[in-house]
Formats: sequence, C-alpha cells, structure tokens
Amino acid sequence: MKKLRRQLEDDPPSEGAPEWLQTYSDMVTLVLTFFVLLFSMSTVSEEKFKQITNSLSAAFMGTGSGGIYGYNDGTLVYNVKENNVTGDILEDGDEAFNEGKSAEIGAFTGGNAEAEAQKIEDFIDEVQNLVEEMDLDEYVKIIDENENLTVRINSVILFDLGKADIKETGKETLKKIGALIKELNKNAIVQGHTDNLPINTMLFPTNWELSTKRATNVVLFLVEECGVDPVKMTATGNGEFRPIAPNDTEENRQKNRRIDIVIDK
Repeated sequence: MKKLRRQLEDDPPSEGAPEWLQTYSDMVTLVLTFFVLLFSMSTVSEEKFKQITNSLSAAFMGTGSGGIYGYNDGTLVYNVKENNVTGDILEDGDEAFNEGKSAEIGAFTGGNAEAEAQKIEDFIDEVQNLVEEMDLDEYVKIIDENENLTVRINSVILFDLGKADIKETGKETLKKIGALIKELNKNAIVQGHTDNLPINTMLFPTNWELSTKRATNVVLFLVEECGVDPVKMTATGNGEFRPIAPNDTEENRQKNRRIDIVIDK
C-alpha cells in the first residue's frame, strides 16, 4: 500500500484531456458532419414542392389549389420531360419542349384542337343561355379553368335539407344540363359538398355519406335519364371539407351545399 502511494506521488497527473476523450470528440464531430450533409441533400425547394402537389391534386381530384375558400385556378403544371430521341431533359419554355407539348395535344385531340376548343366554348354559351332562360343565375354557375369546366349547382334546387333524393323541381334543370353534357361527351367528376353542420341519421351518419349519396344520385340521373356515357362519369363525396365560403352564416353555408360537375377539357 505504501509502495502504491509513493508511486502515485512520484507520477504527477498528465495535463489536458484523456486520450479516449479526444478520440470520442473526433467521432462526434464526424457524425455531426455526416448528418449536416444528409440534411443539406434532403432540403426541398418550396416552389417545386408546391408544383408537385398542385399537379397531383389536379390529376386525382380534378381540382387545383385555389385556396381554402377560393375557386380552383386550374393551373396546368409542366415541369420537365425527356426527349424520346436524345434522352435529354427538356424544361418548360424550351422550343423542343413546346413542340413536343403541342404534338401531344394534337395527338390527343386527333389533330383537331381548334374544333375541341370551339366545342368547349359552345358548351359554355349553351349552359349560360340555359341558366338565363330558367332564371337560375343565383343557383347555377359555370367556372372556366385551364384544365376543366365546373358546373356548380346549389343544392337548394336539387335536394331538401339533409336528404339525397333529387327533388322533382330540380330534375328539369338537371335534365337540360345533362343533355348538354351528353353532347359534349367528356370525362366528368360529380362532386358532392355539404356545410359543416353535423348530421347523424340512420341513412347518413356523417356528411361524408350524405355528400357521396347526392353525387351518386346525380350521376345515376345523368346516365339513366339523360343518356350520358357511364364510363365517363365518376361520383365523389367531399363532405364539409372543401368549402368555398366560411361556414359562419346561413347564406355562406348554403353556398357550400352544392354539386360540382367538373368536366375535362
């Protein structure tokens, strides 16, 4: 014991940090550098991210991102594409990109893009004339967007509150609009929307069921009574989750109770 104590007294403590601590510090620094590198590589461009989300939204839902209470702006998003011949990546605005885009549009419309555009214009005019003739300016609107048309019908002329059966007084209006949709012969999504007042009945436990059933009944009516091709029709229910006005007054809630027929151009 005395010998050990004497040895400790003879050997003064070393200056600085222990050797193992230096090695540990180097390791921590390397790990930190590694994660900083990973973070820098994973940083997402906000503008590009918005473009991607807008594109996906338009593709799957037929709508854009016009704001929580705004109308769909229908912005068409073209990012990049690959040259089929050279494999080069072309950006929007490049001459080759625009030529390719024009060729794609021409191929899709059978080289008759002008006729298709005129067909859309005629449909808009006919719907507007129909609305004026039936004095429905307050209840039926048509929204012209880049990628699609939306025929917006206030549910007050189609359904009683909390019900999904189409009213007899609304069938005449829907039948005339359906005849124009049949003639246009385009793909369309019928979207049901409600306000945020809760519903809990045996038939409709939530607004999801109510909005979906209303959209389905409109599709069935267009197919069975107007002769619209069922292959081109889709019914969706959105409940209260896509309002076009805040649900703070009865007037605004009535605006949100609607059927949107979104038609591809």
